[in-house]
Amino acid sequence: MSRQRAAQLRISPLHIQQGLFAVLALLITLIGGQQFQRWEQSQQQDAVRVSIQHPTQTHFSAASANPADSAPMRMMDVDQAQPVDDMPRQERWIF
Repeated sequence: MSRQRAAQLRISPLHIQQGLFAVLALLITLIGGQQFQRWEQSQQQDAVRVSIQHPTQTHFSAASANPADSAPMRMMDVDQAQPVDDMPRQERWIF
């Protein structure tokens, strides 16, 4: 009895082609949605990583330098003569 109903249904090659196209479109939509969701989650994780990162030191500082004294660096003339008493002591650098 069910064979008679299936024979009367008459599925044409056009119906098969349309069904396969619909399945393909659905599959592409689902894969695209998953990729977009993965990309969105990675963007959120990157934003969290950026906010956690500590600022990196971009220059060297002397071992005797006080971190609170973060005055901008100034250039001095090389030819400028200073008395020995006014000369700062030699600093050691930590790399």
